[in-house]
Amino acid sequence: MSDSRFIIDTKSKRHTSLKVMLESLLAFSLMCFSSCAHYRCDPTYVGPKMRSAEILRYYSYPKKTIEAKIETINEKKRYVVKRIVFPSARNVFGTENIKIDYYAQKKQGKFPTILILPISGGIDFCVRSFARRFVSSGFNCAIVHNRKTDLDDAESGEDVEDYFRQTVLDNRQVLDYLVTREEVDEERLGCLGLSLGGIKASLISGVDERVKCVVLGLAGGSIADIILLSEAEGIKDYSKEFIEDGIALETIHTELSEKVETDPIKLAGYMDARNVLIYVALFDRVIPRKCGYKLWEAIGKPELVCLFAGHYSSYLYLPYVEMETLSFFKRKFALK
Repeated sequence: MSDSRFIIDTKSKRHTSLKVMLESLLAFSLMCFSSCAHYRCDPTYVGPKMRSAEILRYYSYPKKTIEAKIETINEKKRYVVKRIVFPSARNVFGTENIKIDYYAQKKQGKFPTILILPISGGIDFCVRSFARRFVSSGFNCAIVHNRKTDLDDAESGEDVEDYFRQTVLDNRQVLDYLVTREEVDEERLGCLGLSLGGIKASLISGVDERVKCVVLGLAGGSIADIILLSEAEGIKDYSKEFIEDGIALETIHTELSEKVETDPIKLAGYMDARNVLIYVALFDRVIPRKCGYKLWEAIGKPELVCLFAGHYSSYLYLPYVEMETLSFFKRKFALK
């Protein structure tokens, strides 16, 4: 099946405003009568698997001094925001530079630093809202821009694998850069990802031991299951094309299962469930609830928050999620 094309949720903006409004009204009504369901990490969890030398080789790249272009794009009383750009040391999917919006503390000292991976549509208001809240609470934050070359450009299962592998390579290099900065405490590095960014956050956390704790918002696995079960319009449009070409969805599922090694489910066991917080939206049709629970179980049943919302209407929970996420990172990094 050499002419397949795959997409996770890169066309989420195609949903109609009516659907979002109805979903939002449903979530708001439920919020009036219900609260989030919050579960602690499984007390029987015994710890993560050891990463093999083969895995570390697969996600390796030439080590060299990072020569970054740095530009100040905003400045506040307590922090400064810089645009940081440098070349990728290894390109397996696209040839773009790595780009970061870096929120840094102005005062002297070393501070915990959070890697933030945005939704498929790119950096939006909620991602910036997280960054502003974190930096105002004593963290540095690095928002990693999505590459312009994305899953829309994938034409086979191998391409999908290259896309997610590139994500891991890029974010490992971002960590390489961050630990060279004098205000970054390299022993207190965390990661937050939302939607497709949550999938990416699970991958980098599964591969790189420098990420000490991670928050996954509306993520899931496996990639093959998301493709088969998602009701996102972009994915359904592609599925329709496959069916019209006489390609069964089961064939797509099998190819992705076999060829995508950089998959949240396959790397989940290397994450420490005691240092993971995951949010699942109970009415999510983009990253289906079943896929969110599957990732939760594969990690080892970490701390879990169930939101009574769909994928998009989860934005109504943003203040609550910000508060819980900030509390989680403060607790894990012993920050008052």
